[in-house]
Order: sequence, then C-alpha cells, then structure tokens
Amino acid sequence: MEHRLGRTVRVFLVVLATAGLYRLAVVPWVEPRYRETVRVEELTPEQAAAIRARADRRLEAVRELFPPGAWEHEEPIVMESRGMRLLFKQYHSLPDGRVNLVPCTVIVLPDGQRRANSEKGRTILLRAPQGAVLEFDEPLDLRAGRLARLVGGSLRGQVTIRGTQSSVGANDDIELVTRDLELDEFEIHTNEKVDFRFGRSVGKGQGLVATLLPSQAGGGHGPNIGGIDTIRLEREVELRLEGLATGVVPGSSDLMSQSETEEQPVLVKCDGGLTANLSANVITLEDAVDVRRGAPEHGGDHLSCDVLAIVLGEAEQQMEEDPSSGLEVVEIQASGSPVWVQSPSAGLEVRADRLGYELQTGRILLDGEDPVSIHATGVELEAKSVDYTPGQDNTIGSLMAIGPGWLRAMDEKQLAIESRWQKWLRIRPDETGHVASISGQAEVSVDLQGKLTGAEMHFWFEQTPTQPTVRSTTNSLPKVASLNPLRMLVRGVVEVDVPEVA
Repeated sequence: MEHRLGRTVRVFLVVLATAGLYRLAVVPWVEPRYRETVRVEELTPEQAAAIRARADRRLEAVRELFPPGAWEHEEPIVMESRGMRLLFKQYHSLPDGRVNLVPCTVIVLPDGQRRANSEKGRTILLRAPQGAVLEFDEPLDLRAGRLARLVGGSLRGQVTIRGTQSSVGANDDIELVTRDLELDEFEIHTNEKVDFRFGRSVGKGQGLVATLLPSQAGGGHGPNIGGIDTIRLEREVELRLEGLATGVVPGSSDLMSQSETEEQPVLVKCDGGLTANLSANVITLEDAVDVRRGAPEHGGDHLSCDVLAIVLGEAEQQMEEDPSSGLEVVEIQASGSPVWVQSPSAGLEVRADRLGYELQTGRILLDGEDPVSIHATGVELEAKSVDYTPGQDNTIGSLMAIGPGWLRAMDEKQLAIESRWQKWLRIRPDETGHVASISGQAEVSVDLQGKLTGAEMHFWFEQTPTQPTVRSTTNSLPKVASLNPLRMLVRGVVEVDVPEVA
C-alpha cells in the first residue's frame, strides 16, 4: 500500500514539474500572441472621443452614398486608407487573426481619388448588414484609424454591391443583390442567385465572379484595390435592356414611333454566362443566346447566336445625345453556327457565322466559313462576306459583297434580275447617283429577256425619291422599282444570250 502511494506521489510531482516547465518556458512564447489576437482593445475616454470625432469627419465625405435611415448614418466606426473606407459598429478579433465586423460596409473610391463624389470614376460599395469576417495583413488599429491591406474574407447574409455612375449624368450606375460573398484580394464570388441592375436595365442570373483592378498607385501600405474590372454571372442569365432607341437589327426601329420604341425593351436570355467588362464597356453573353424585341406575331425582332457582344458608348457621348436614355448600345457583335436574324417589320432575314451591326450608322457586316445569306423585301443575296451601310433618306447606300456570290432582285412592276460574280459586287455613290460593279465572271440575267456575261460590269443608276409616309424606313433596303438605269459598261469577253424570237 505504501509502495503504491509513493509511486502515485512521484507521478504527481513529475506532472506538476512538467506543467511548471511549460508555464515558464513555453507559455511566454505562445499565449501572449493569442491574447493579443483575441483581446478587445481598451480605450481611454479621450481616445474614444478622438476616434468618434475622426469617424464623424470621414463619414461626411461618404454620407451621400447611403439612403435615409441606413445604419451607416448612426455613428459607425470609420477606418480609412488610400482609396478605401471601412464602416462598422461592433468588432472583435478572432484567434486566426481575422476580424468579425457587424454590420459592415466596404467603400472603394475611384482610383486615385480621395472622395466619393468624384466627377469621374465609380465608387464601389459592398454592404453586408449581417456582418463580415475580414482578413488584413496587419492587425486592426482603432487608435490610428488606418486600414492595412485587405487579404480576403467573407460577407454573410444578403449583400448589396453598388457602383455609382462612371461620371456625373451618365446614368450607368450598377447594383447587384446576392448572398454570402467570398472576398479575395482581387476577386469577389458566390454561387447564389444574383439580381442586378445596370442603368435602367435589369436582369438576374446564378453565380457571381467579379474581378477587381489593382490600384494604379501600386503597392505600399493599405488596400491595393482600384475598382471593378469585370462582373460575370455564371449561368441562367436573363437581361432586360431598357431605353434602347434603335432595334437589334437594321430598320426595325424606324417602323415604330418613339412611344412604341420605349415600351418595347430588348429581352436577352442565355444558358451560359454574362460578362460585363466595365473597363472596355462591353457586355458578352454565351451559349444559346436568344434576343427578342416585341412579339414575333406582331413583327418583333429576333436574333439567336452562340456568343453576343453588346458594345456600349462612352459616358460623355451618351450624356450629349440623351442624358436620360440609360445604356447607349453602339454596336452588336454576334457569332454562331449560324447567327440567325429575323425582323418581320423590316422584311429582313439574315444567316451568317459572324455579324456586326453598328446601330448609329446602320452598317452591317457579315462573314464566316459558310456563305452569308440575306433575304430582304424584294432582294435575295448570298456571298462570302457582306459589308453594307444604308444611305440617308432611304437611299441605297454602299455595299461590298465578296464572292463567289449572287443577288436576285424582284419587284411587282419589273421582271426579276439576277447577278452572279466570282470576285466581288460593289455599290457606291456616284456624282449622278450610284454605280454598281461586279467582277470575276460577271453575269446578269433578266427573266424572259436573256443573259449578259463579261469579265467586269459597271451599271450607273439613279434612285427615284419615294413618297414620304407616316413611318419612313430609313435603314431598310430601297425598292427595286425606285432604281432607274442610266448607262452600262462591260469589259473583257462580252457574251449576250437572248431567247430566239419565234
């Protein structure tokens, strides 16, 4: 019994000695760091008053960014660095060095700016009322009120991302509403549903990845974020484009009054993703893209393709033309197998591998591996590539169609005319009207009258002005009956084939 008691006492003394050694040798190296991480900073009344006064001054510079009644107006703690502001009410440090902030708002000022109401550049807000857990490369220092470099973190619950106008009066502000965001140094992402607004246009999708721009000022102390570069919705995207004064295909908007144009937004869907490149002013949609304006049974426009790029105008140009119009689409680029365009109102159907359409000028470019096909009212055309710009006041404009190709013109008052070429067909303005040239085994035939062939042909013609109508079609192709031939020149070996007269 005494032997067992002695052994127990010796074991107890060994454990006690080991604990003492740990307390003296190990704890001073480990526990101070832990306590430093998790402690809540004790401030003197003077320090607390100084922090509050500094927060009030900083809040005034960004107060206009928040709606009335927002928690950001209710005496938040405000910390700042070059180009960034951090607002919160409660905080505590976590053992791993991260900081829990409730609620939390992050403000990223335009690159190189110190104030939120800058005349040029977007101010970005990330608002998380349920709080955020953020990681910085240095501990949060309330006394200094300065932010270290933001390494990453997560924003809990509903999160709103806002981007102010790119410049005063541009009407291109951005808003995204989603949940549970993950934040890296130069990326924001979530797999949740996203509702978004871009100017007056709205939409939704699933999954979000936003890439951030590094500050032009480079590294150094403080966050290194200079703004948002791209915003990508990963899948199941629907977009409603508002304020689009022109249609998605040539001539469609000319058949509608201004009120009808405003009432018919452009609806876009795709199975893949949407990427808004804010730096390049381009919105790209992928995979089974479907674009519609108005109901098909009422002459609405329809475009389908694999990839669609919507090029936006510069903010300054948009403000000069119509400050209240919202997004200004200047060009549409589409690719697919094929790109298919229908506009019953304009009497137009187009098939091509690639399409480019400049909305202001009406210029349309078509090309691809397969031949381009155009069916318009009274005209059918097939060629390797087509570059067409309509003229003013419904004149024929300019056309370049690379061969091999053919064109067939039909009209109720005239016989059908068909042209074929191997090199090119070119139509351009001339002093007295227009001249049409075809090259490379050129051939022109008129139904029931005969055929003319040669190496190269040139036809001069003038266009009879059309009677003004209530709704003119300034971008539509002119009627064949309005074209009056003036003279003709044929070069090379000329052959004339006419039917025998009985």
